[in-house]
Amino acid sequence: MNRDECYVFNADSLHFCWVTEAALQRLGYNRQECLSLPVTEVFPRLQRHACFQALLAGEETGVVFEALQQPKQGAPSAVLLQLEYFSDRENRYILAKIGNALPASDPQQQLQLSQFVMDSVSIEVYWLDRDGYIRYANRQACRALGYSQAEILQLRIGDVDPLFPLPLWHKHWEELKQQKLIYLETQHRNSAGKRYPVTVMANYVRLGEAEYNIAFARDISKARRNEARFKQLVSVVNVIIWSCNADLVIDYMSPQVNDIVGLSPEDFIGRELKSLAESERFHPGDRSVMLDALDGLQSRGAAVTNLQHRIKNADGNWQWMGLNMAAVFDDNGELQQIVGSVHDIGLQKQEENRLLSLNAELDKRVRRELEKNQKSNLLLQQQAKLVAMGEMIGNIAHQWRQPLNALAVIMMNLDDALAHGEADKEIMHRGLTRSQEILSGMSRTIDEFRGFFKNDKYLIEAVLAESINTCMGLLHASMVYHRIKLEFANADCPARVMIQVGEFSQVLLCLINNAKEQILAKHITNGEIKIGIEPAEAWVAVHVSDNAGGIDEENLPKIFDPYFTTKPDRTGLGLYFSNLSIRETMNGRIEAKNREQGARFSVYLPQTAAREPGL
Repeated sequence: MNRDECYVFNADSLHFCWVTEAALQRLGYNRQECLSLPVTEVFPRLQRHACFQALLAGEETGVVFEALQQPKQGAPSAVLLQLEYFSDRENRYILAKIGNALPASDPQQQLQLSQFVMDSVSIEVYWLDRDGYIRYANRQACRALGYSQAEILQLRIGDVDPLFPLPLWHKHWEELKQQKLIYLETQHRNSAGKRYPVTVMANYVRLGEAEYNIAFARDISKARRNEARFKQLVSVVNVIIWSCNADLVIDYMSPQVNDIVGLSPEDFIGRELKSLAESERFHPGDRSVMLDALDGLQSRGAAVTNLQHRIKNADGNWQWMGLNMAAVFDDNGELQQIVGSVHDIGLQKQEENRLLSLNAELDKRVRRELEKNQKSNLLLQQQAKLVAMGEMIGNIAHQWRQPLNALAVIMMNLDDALAHGEADKEIMHRGLTRSQEILSGMSRTIDEFRGFFKNDKYLIEAVLAESINTCMGLLHASMVYHRIKLEFANADCPARVMIQVGEFSQVLLCLINNAKEQILAKHITNGEIKIGIEPAEAWVAVHVSDNAGGIDEENLPKIFDPYFTTKPDRTGLGLYFSNLSIRETMNGRIEAKNREQGARFSVYLPQTAAREPGL
């Protein structure tokens, strides 16, 4: 073997393991250089060859084909390469034997070379004479038909191809002699009688005096099954399938185009895609979007998904469609094809329009209801304010009771002095001065209560304890009258908050009055209402607690609801609007809990230092 040009290389790493002296002499390398080379340095196109790939995949154990061999110096030359596969427990190897390429001027030798090559290819190859006898069939042909080489050489064309009886074969032979090359689709029949579709490339060849039809046949059963499956899928889906070539000329349009838009596939096949998008067939408002999508698909391969557009159907009406399309590129990044689908979205658009109309109608209804609610809220607020005003009038009555008594005493004293002749100028002046002081105090009380109901909606920074003290001063006389102890635990607390003073005072009045009414309703002898301030890091809590026994647990979650009340003569709006005012106007909240002796309402307000800018 050392006289022959032979190589052994690893089938996985593609590096030489062993070479003969004849191989080294032919290549011009020393042994160390050669063993360090990858196989592709010597045989540049080896990896691309289908026979070599079939050998690596285990489909063949030996192949022969023509290859290029590159020596260390000089141009490559064509050689006949025979490869045989073998392996040990750990590695896979390939033995390569080299023969010189046969000169094309020798027809017999060229025929032998062709037979070597044809035995290695994965398609069926047949050599037939003018009488339809099979003179040669390669391994793949024998494998596909289920015959041995000896058996297949006893057959004629009609035995293998039932669509070519002898009369038709003779006609085909004459056509082939004239055209030299014919492509066709037909059927082959194997030894079990089973037929399968094939594509055939028939070539007329003359070698000396001999004439042959060299036919290359490829089994297209899988392709036909895929085509049938695709056609079945296309037939059952209500979608238009289409494709165009690299020049953007439409080459396929599924029959559904007739069912969906009333047009035939021929109305589209052969038309250039961009010119179609610019035509009257597409709505003017959608053309630029279509062209932009095509440009992006063609240049960047950006797939298009559910592009909504309008197309003029056979009736001349605009019909809403949804377009999907994707580009197919080759390994060099060249556009090969664009495929796409189009589906009718008319019902979807109708539903969208119906929903838009419904939303518009709902929006109108919501606005009307909001206006009604706003009017209702204004009435409720007015009603709640009137209730609070009634309570304040009661407090004014208590506040004026003592000054009015004092005025009555002064008047009685002056009357008595006049009756007994004791009413001198000094006594009259002293009585009038004291009366004026009392009347001024009563006027201040009116001013304080009037400020209580001012509609000032601006937040101001205030010391919380001062606002509480002012409110307690207004309620002092009423609490004394009802023998209820009103106590402010930490009246010197410096905590500052942003509040609407009038609204905060009304909230505090509501909480204190509710506590007072619970004490009176339950006939608590030593009634107490305690107010306390509890500063925290971000919040200040104002607690109003009583000793009236608390709120029923079943009523506790509902006490801030509008119109909820346990008193038959009340509206149930006080706590509702108190909660609304604290939450929406002053960014706080109100909570209610039962304690040991009674209920405790807590108003939480953000401290000034903790407020966000602009609040």
